[in-house]
Amino acid sequence: MARYESIRKTLYRSQSTEKPQDRADREYQLRLDGPSVVRSSMLLNGHEVFAVLFLELVSAMDQIREQETTVETLWAGLPVVAKRAYLFGLLGNEMLSTNRIENVHSTRKEIGDALKAASTNQHGKRFSEFARLYLGLTDREHSPRLPETLEDIRSIYDRVIAGELDEADKPDGRLFRAKDVFIADESTGRQIHRGIAPEAAIEVQLTKLIALMHSTDIPPLLRAAMCHFMFEYIHPFYDGNGRTGRYLFALQLSQHLSVPTAISLSTVVNERKSSYYKAFDEADDPLNCSDASLFCYQMAKFVSRAQRNIVDELSEKKRMLDESSRLLRQYGNSQQGQQLSTDAQGALFVLIQEKLFGQPGNAVTRSTLQNVLDIGREKAASITRKLESDGLISTHGARPIRYTLSSKGCELFLQMEP
Repeated sequence: MARYESIRKTLYRSQSTEKPQDRADREYQLRLDGPSVVRSSMLLNGHEVFAVLFLELVSAMDQIREQETTVETLWAGLPVVAKRAYLFGLLGNEMLSTNRIENVHSTRKEIGDALKAASTNQHGKRFSEFARLYLGLTDREHSPRLPETLEDIRSIYDRVIAGELDEADKPDGRLFRAKDVFIADESTGRQIHRGIAPEAAIEVQLTKLIALMHSTDIPPLLRAAMCHFMFEYIHPFYDGNGRTGRYLFALQLSQHLSVPTAISLSTVVNERKSSYYKAFDEADDPLNCSDASLFCYQMAKFVSRAQRNIVDELSEKKRMLDESSRLLRQYGNSQQGQQLSTDAQGALFVLIQEKLFGQPGNAVTRSTLQNVLDIGREKAASITRKLESDGLISTHGARPIRYTLSSKGCELFLQMEP
């Protein structure tokens, strides 16, 4: 538990007879003028949003940098098919989780279909535009840029919520909402936050937010957390703010951290929603005078937790992949295995990667085998026929036919049931 206290909590321990807001303002000024403060230049109700670099927050950011080295080392050591399969799993979990946080119903099949549509440049599937946004975060060569204009933010929002908004929830201003919006506690109905209004004020604050996103004077993780708090505070839309805000957070992380880390936040937040909302409510309290320190600390803990999950999972999967590779080589040196060509063994290794790193039920198309092994269509067909006749792979569906390891293949190379 962090020793740093919010301004509001310090007031509870005070014996002063001074008005609470006056005492809060005095403490706010002391913190704002302190030597370890990071200022945002963004004002909320007359108070500049800031974060104090207290010990636990600094330690959490140091831990993220250290863990990121481990994540990047593990990631660099994986073959291409394993990376792709694992990324699709992370993306699916991320999209499913960010929807669940906002009580948006979606199934794993819908998300899987959306990712497939996005990866093959198809349109029309539910969540396919949303999937295309997240899929873009995985492309290091053509990574999406941070928003530079108000229109950019609206464009991102439109893709996040494409096809999911009721008519009454659609933006009714120039770019954002024109009316007030109030957020209430789901259990009590009590109003807990009012978004900024009118739209002109929203535009002013979002313009400042864009400038903050591009600032190089604030550590990247701290900057991303402060921007996330500000976006959710502004609440520029009637619906979809949470999903849009978390995508923008992932987009900022992707500029500085590995792809797996950047697309793993919502899964952790969904498991700890109460901590997420508690941290926001604390920073949002008027007596805390826009002190976002503890909110930033909570977001750093979420990122650190996501990294630890990735390290644990990839370490185990890499161990299993190395063992499967050994078993495949052993089989290739056996009398039966010597009948298989190098490309046939390569095809088996592709299916092993998909089995270990992909989602349950995933299968590999013949075109994928062609691309990975750099072989022609006829050769790929010959290889798959041979592997199927040997009982090492199973076929599924048609147009396109898809392949997985068979029960025999799983027992030989994974030493497990399919």
